[in-house]
Amino acid sequence: MESRTVRGVVAAIACALTVFVARAAVLQQTGQYALAQGKPQMVSRLSLVNGANGLQTLVLIQYAPHSTAPLTRYAPTEDEPLHIVIVRDDFLSFGHVHPQMSRSGVFRLPYLLERGHRYYAYVASQPAGLREHVFRFVLESGTAPRHLITSVVAPAVHARAGPYDVSLDQSRVHAAQPQLVTADITRNPRTPGVAPYHVAWVHAILINTSSLSYTRIDAAINRGICCDYALRLPPLAKGLYRMWLQFDDGTSIYTAPLTFAAQ
Repeated sequence: MESRTVRGVVAAIACALTVFVARAAVLQQTGQYALAQGKPQMVSRLSLVNGANGLQTLVLIQYAPHSTAPLTRYAPTEDEPLHIVIVRDDFLSFGHVHPQMSRSGVFRLPYLLERGHRYYAYVASQPAGLREHVFRFVLESGTAPRHLITSVVAPAVHARAGPYDVSLDQSRVHAAQPQLVTADITRNPRTPGVAPYHVAWVHAILINTSSLSYTRIDAAINRGICCDYALRLPPLAKGLYRMWLQFDDGTSIYTAPLTFAAQ
């Protein structure tokens, strides 16, 4: 009798653990507002559904204040209702993706996260009738994150992106005031193919490596001189900024990682 009782308790515990693990496979969190200016006018929630081999599904729903009905109407930016920027916490990995939205307002995106690392996911969108919002989420895959020693500790204003050499004209800018910074995008002459005189578009995403605030520069000013593009920086708080400069030459989209300081 005692043996049967013990077996019954063990079975109950195993069942409870199975339910707990199944529930733990879906991790939900509410996003933190990530823009340096303004205040949130809505709520953004993300669930991370664990899959095999590090493949996980991000499930995102956004709500108006005091509402349980998901938002379904967005003002598209670059023809997309919502952008997700995923950055590894050592700032050496970057992804810019666009999830699909269902008619009910639920966004889903499969994404491969490297195990043992922490990521920041920035969700940018502009619901109809509201201004742009950006929320930050923390994503983890597998075991406790390894805290890598990042090389992003000082300005680095030169990078290679595909066949292009990219550079900024300054490594330090003035904090708390708007200004122009020029990016030079030059196709390497040793690369085969015809170099376009101007790329089709240029934009940039900036992350403050300390506060983790998010800034987006939607476009660059074409100076009419090959191949200089002026970026209009908004007032930035002091700190080190990791910039991912993205551009399209008509054949591919390239990303150049750069770093500068606001002082």
